[in-house]
Amino acid sequence: MTAEPTPTTETAVLDAAAFGRLALVDPNTLELEVNTRLDANLDPHFCASIRDRGVQEPITVRRRASDGTLVVRTGQRRTLAAVRVGLTQVPVIISPEPATEDGDALDTGSDDYRAGQAERIVDQLVENQHRRGITDAEEVAAHQQLLGLNFKPSEIAKVVRTKADRVRQTTQAAQSKRAVAIGSRYELDLVQMSVIAEFEDDDEAVKTLAAVAVREPDRFRHVAQRLRDARAEQQVHAAAAAELTEAGVSVIDRDDHRYADATELFRLRPSPEDPEETALEEETHRSCPGHAAAVTTVHHWREGPQARVRWLCLDPATHGHAPLRESMRPRTGAGGGAGESDEQREAREAREKEAQRAERQRVIANNKAWVSAETVRREWLAELLAKKAAPKGAAIYVAAELGQGAHALRKAMESGNTLACELLGLDAPDGGGYYSGRVNPLAEAARTTSTARAGMLSLAFVLAAYEASTHRGNWRNADPATQRYLTQLREWGYPLSEVEQLALNPDADHTTADPDDGGDTGDDPDHDGSGEAEPDDETD
Repeated sequence: MTAEPTPTTETAVLDAAAFGRLALVDPNTLELEVNTRLDANLDPHFCASIRDRGVQEPITVRRRASDGTLVVRTGQRRTLAAVRVGLTQVPVIISPEPATEDGDALDTGSDDYRAGQAERIVDQLVENQHRRGITDAEEVAAHQQLLGLNFKPSEIAKVVRTKADRVRQTTQAAQSKRAVAIGSRYELDLVQMSVIAEFEDDDEAVKTLAAVAVREPDRFRHVAQRLRDARAEQQVHAAAAAELTEAGVSVIDRDDHRYADATELFRLRPSPEDPEETALEEETHRSCPGHAAAVTTVHHWREGPQARVRWLCLDPATHGHAPLRESMRPRTGAGGGAGESDEQREAREAREKEAQRAERQRVIANNKAWVSAETVRREWLAELLAKKAAPKGAAIYVAAELGQGAHALRKAMESGNTLACELLGLDAPDGGGYYSGRVNPLAEAARTTSTARAGMLSLAFVLAAYEASTHRGNWRNADPATQRYLTQLREWGYPLSEVEQLALNPDADHTTADPDDGGDTGDDPDHDGSGEAEPDDETD
């Protein structure tokens, strides 16, 4: 690429002493100068854009005094891409050749040579350092305009040469006027705008998300997942309750004080005359005036919330039922203070019930928060394990944990470490773990990979083993291995949610804020608006 451009390839020449001459030249005739950019990174989308639309910004060149060759000063990527896609003409600005630039005629140790090279380096740096790329919000707004011109997302991806997955996100956000307005005002990123668009019809959710995106962006994914889970839970709950109501069953809220005496049927026997352990069945209880149901939800990180019905009797004593065992009958007259009056006893029992209700609500809230955090954490793990290189200190962490040999690691090895396969995008183990005698997909991948990727696979083995052993009770009772695991994720950039932080500091305040309680902020994040439970099994 050193030949002198022929007069026929230099056309549309514009004389301008201060800026040089504008010309169209064959990119194959240009010579690349030493460049501060070490990797041109000619990704396919950039090259395709150059092929479709040509070089839109002229390449800056200088004419070498010794032989007349045009040497690229700034625009290395544009030059290489133009050659790669076969362009025959590109616009260039031919700058005047200062005497200090002719390296062939200058002593490389001279002051003039050093000054010329310094000028080149500065030019190449400032061309990119002070260039402000288009923001996500501006990209979304532009795609919104294209949608308004009846472009389809697939057409937008093609004409702007952007990955289809990204365009799906941008156009999803672009279809929400609120997401575009908030994103443009506060320069939110694409993920944040897409999530706000997802909750377009929920004013309170939009207020909460906008406030968190601006004030506490590290919490954004956690808050968004809590909102998703809460919405899905409400939908599941409403559908199940509607089905029961249609069938003639009374559906109650177990936390409603009016139903303080409501008791699950599995805790009752039909009557005091029936032998202990004679269970009261739902089918036989349907004729009881106190027959009712409460809808609860159970969660799984992939399957989402699922409804579960708890059958109840609203007033067992009035309707002639008895506790399943006599030992379950509430005790009276014991545990009170000496000389306690009836009024004092009733007040104390009321306080105890209220404390139990508050504790139950706290546990339910934190259990829900843990399930939501689990979804975010596992998505983050999948992103981490998809990278080319393991994070700093990964080899030391893996060696230390293997040396410790926690139960979670041994269990994962024996069971096939299914979660590791899932996070890495591998097939699930066929037939179980080590004792099945079959080759685990993890071992197969390790035998056919590079050394760098093998380190990432080793990390996946350990992280997935610990992740699979986590459970909702960890926020109040985490074992040392789980604490080490969460601490390490935090060091690698994972933002622990409030409930995950409790696993590291159980003595902290355990109350997890409701993501819907964002204050009356409107769409402006800068506006300050001033009975016995089993919560570990399910949530109301």
